[in-house]
Amino acid sequence: MGEFSIFHWLVVLAVVLIFFGGRRIPEVMKGLGEGIRSFKDGMSGSVGAATASAPAPGAPVTSPTGLTAKAGTGQVSLNWNAVNGANSYTVLRSGTSGGPYARIASIAATSYSDEGLASGTTFYYAVCAVNGVSESANSIEVSATTA
Repeated sequence: MGEFSIFHWLVVLAVVLIFFGGRRIPEVMKGLGEGIRSFKDGMSGSVGAATASAPAPGAPVTSPTGLTAKAGTGQVSLNWNAVNGANSYTVLRSGTSGGPYARIASIAATSYSDEGLASGTTFYYAVCAVNGVSESANSIEVSATTA
């Protein structure tokens, strides 16, 4: 009692696979790692190494540009340009043009694949940049209809 046996870890792994699916595990683990790193940085008072081209801490970030959406079978692939000073991006999705949007992901990459979508459905997307202090306005909206 009080210790996790291999059986307990297998049950935890099975639950994670059921909830997130095999394709989402690397994304979930990356997000978990970023969250732990962010927590440690916040607890130690450090903000991370700043580069010469990064805006001053607390400076607002601009909206992502170049957002594109490419539909596939039950999925939509999104790509956009990096924003100087942003350390993550929030991906937003709506079933109607102009929103309201639901936050579907918070990631550090400049691409995202929205999977497990209903076929023949049009989805509307926007992305905003986050720098830890502020969040940009939404990017332009793009749409894609799944195959």
